[in-house]
Amino acid sequence: MTSRLLTLHLRSRGASMFVVGVGVITLLAWAAGTWLDSRPYFDGPAARVPVVALAPLLAALLLGPTLAGADEDLEHSTPLPWRAWRAGHLLVTVFVTAMALSLAGLRESHTFGAHALVRNALGCIGLVVGGAVLLGARLAWLPAFVYVCAVYAAAPRQTGAVVAAWAWPIQPSTTATSWLTAATIFAVGAVGYVHGGARASAGRRYLPRR
Repeated sequence: MTSRLLTLHLRSRGASMFVVGVGVITLLAWAAGTWLDSRPYFDGPAARVPVVALAPLLAALLLGPTLAGADEDLEHSTPLPWRAWRAGHLLVTVFVTAMALSLAGLRESHTFGAHALVRNALGCIGLVVGGAVLLGARLAWLPAFVYVCAVYAAAPRQTGAVVAAWAWPIQPSTTATSWLTAATIFAVGAVGYVHGGARASAGRRYLPRR
């Protein structure tokens, strides 16, 4: 019974499309990183900043539609412990995303490589699940997209703890503050999502969450 419910859950949330999408993004990230590394006019590891910033963002955006089912009323009317299901759903997707993207950066794991990709995957997923809690699954992509694009466009040249905290998507993975910020964003988003799930669409907010 549990395996059948798991299969139905994954199918209703579009898990197969998510996995395929993350795989495609990983291949593109590996190809782009390799190409940037081979350009003599780019400055070493810093050439991979676009890949480190955008690949985890794109993978996290794919997660948004999986955070709520097609029929929220039906899901919340069942006796299933939905908080446990949401926690499992989130942990599995984080693991799949982080492991896949880390493969794209194994050629150079330090600085702007596998470690930075994993850090940004955590932070971007945290922004997406937080967006789902506040805005619903359909608009869950918006906070992560706006924030990462704004940080990438700003491209601060200064260094220091304050800059590393708000510009974490484009910081070297050796910067401890960037990890702390990304981990905090993920933890806050995850707790909110596991506790209450994605925000219900208009007209469906009267049902209690479990």
